[in-house]
Amino acid sequence: MYSVLKDFTGSDDPKYMIPLDDDESANIFPTNKVSIPVDMDLVKKTIKFNPDDTIVGELKLDIKKRLIQKNDLAILALIAANKWKRPLYFTSTQELEDLGLDKYCRLEGLSYRLVPVEQSNVQRDIAYKNIMDKFAYGNAQKQGVYYDEENRRQINSIRSSHAFVSLSLSDVDKKDSARKILQKYDQMVNTNNVPYGMTSNRGNFHNRISMTFLLAAYKSGDLGLAKKVNLSVKKDLQEQMRFYRSLGEEGGMTDEQLYMQALTYLNNRAAALSRNQEVFAQDIYSSYQMLEQLNKWEIEFKAGGPSKVETPPQTLKNPDTSGKKPDTP
Repeated sequence: MYSVLKDFTGSDDPKYMIPLDDDESANIFPTNKVSIPVDMDLVKKTIKFNPDDTIVGELKLDIKKRLIQKNDLAILALIAANKWKRPLYFTSTQELEDLGLDKYCRLEGLSYRLVPVEQSNVQRDIAYKNIMDKFAYGNAQKQGVYYDEENRRQINSIRSSHAFVSLSLSDVDKKDSARKILQKYDQMVNTNNVPYGMTSNRGNFHNRISMTFLLAAYKSGDLGLAKKVNLSVKKDLQEQMRFYRSLGEEGGMTDEQLYMQALTYLNNRAAALSRNQEVFAQDIYSSYQMLEQLNKWEIEFKAGGPSKVETPPQTLKNPDTSGKKPDTP
């Protein structure tokens, strides 16, 4: 990639440029598939890997964008020129997906480090120490502290990190550490200030994060905490569905019927929803799905827990909050 940026995109040679309107021209990025070599000796000295990691010899990027802007070029140029000499961190991987970089980024607490390992979402030792020894929660544990929407979003990021790290620890049978991660959050954030179950205007984003946290509690074996989270999230989702039903005709649909009509509407077909219900079609869809998942988990874990737990829709890494219409199942 270094040569592509230097010899093509960074060149002023007319043969490497395309004409635009008003006698202007633009530089080209000649391919959507590039690779970044890995200095194996250097990364083994400077990066802490998980015992089960497989280090790759190059990062293979499949760039999905048709137009690469300057902010994208800045990221690619920084990575290409750095040559693994200094650590590179990102606060989110969502913006990196179209550059093909997300699969090489790994959580170490609240930030993601670029590493030459594919699909390794968490650096378990570093993330565990950061959460247990370095995370601060302000006054979140004090009764009566008010969190507005923006501060709830920030506390959601913290809760999400606890959940992701706990899930990763459980996956390698470090369930005692996984439980400690979750219990620390539960102790440090007063649920009267920030409940696990709470309606939000971001496509049920708050509850989606709690669903991930709940899954982590189940997998770690902390059934007491799981019950607490489950009751809170279920109560909020049931209240949402009750509200959405009230927007229709009196004596109207059941939750399942309302869900099916919302799904029909979201797929651009005629549906028996009132105009007020149409506004909440996406939330009806997500709330019902999440309630179904909660019920499924209750049955599975009461029976001793499944061998492979199903991930709740859109709740893990960088959940989708765009509100896009779902495809017909």
